[in-house]
Amino acid sequence: MHLCFCGSHNPGGSPSSGAGTTVPGDQISEQPTITGGNRFQLWVLGCLCNERRLAKCLKENSFYPFTRQQPNVFVLEYYLNSLWKGALLFVVCTFLACFVGKVLDQELWCLPTYGVVVGLWLMLSSMARRRLVLNHMRGTYHFSIQDRTIYQGPMHLIYVRLALSSDAYGRCFFQLVLCGHKLEPLVLVQLSEHYEQMEFLGRHIAWKLNINYFDYLTTSYRHVVRHWPPEVTCSLGTQLQGHSYKANASVSELDT
Repeated sequence: MHLCFCGSHNPGGSPSSGAGTTVPGDQISEQPTITGGNRFQLWVLGCLCNERRLAKCLKENSFYPFTRQQPNVFVLEYYLNSLWKGALLFVVCTFLACFVGKVLDQELWCLPTYGVVVGLWLMLSSMARRRLVLNHMRGTYHFSIQDRTIYQGPMHLIYVRLALSSDAYGRCFFQLVLCGHKLEPLVLVQLSEHYEQMEFLGRHIAWKLNINYFDYLTTSYRHVVRHWPPEVTCSLGTQLQGHSYKANASVSELDT
């Protein structure tokens, strides 16, 4: 990924989203929420949620979809939405195989049977509970499935991303996605045409959770980077030390 970033973490203020940005709905509440979350909340977000509904959820819980377990520690427990999709496919195809398959040809009867197998596989693979923890006290995030650790890594590997897609008529649609290394993409808003509102929500979520935010463009001044890879941080520190040495050398030459 090419880097052309502008922005920094501002714990005392609100996230800036550029000139002309429209705030969706009322002002989003800044009150923290510590109560447990709904493990099925991402199902609604991925299927029915638009930017207005997400703004309403953020008013109720400013760390949505996470809950704050303690200061600088955020927890999200969830089940993949492929669980209900697999269950629906399994029920429909089982009905077709048992009651309709008798009157179908043998070749067509194999289709609902195949659907039963696929639906059962989706259900079994999605029944495990996922748990994602952002621990800023340790500077890491931890992702586990059914209490089995899948990955634990630095905070710069998890971020909120604005994704772009288009239809056959050239209309642009935006998705707000929570992404991370070894983490299944979690869709927060599905297919919206309102770029400015989506950008505001994405910046706000990333600001409250203190993680990175990336625009849909690979190189953009709208990226907000709060966590850098260690090698980049060391490189920047070396460059700054070099500039400081050159400045001191210039001053000493002028004194001479």
